[in-house]
Amino acid sequence: MPQHIEDLCEERARKGDGAFAVAYALLRLADAQDRTARQIEWLGTGSTVFPDGAIGSLVLQMARTGDQIAEALTRLADREE
Repeated sequence: MPQHIEDLCEERARKGDGAFAVAYALLRLADAQDRTARQIEWLGTGSTVFPDGAIGSLVLQMARTGDQIAEALTRLADREE
């Protein structure tokens, strides 16, 4: 039965083969990047809870909060004058 490439690389890396250690690390990194991209894509899509996507909703909330802080600072500055 053929061995999966990641299993082969891990086995050889654990035996001390530097080239296979690098290959195994790159395979793991590629898997992690793929999982991260999938999660970011999931967060970015619209839904009934977050019509602009979770990331878009977070950015909008941050902008509103920034506006509120700017308004509060302006009011404080006006009171001090």
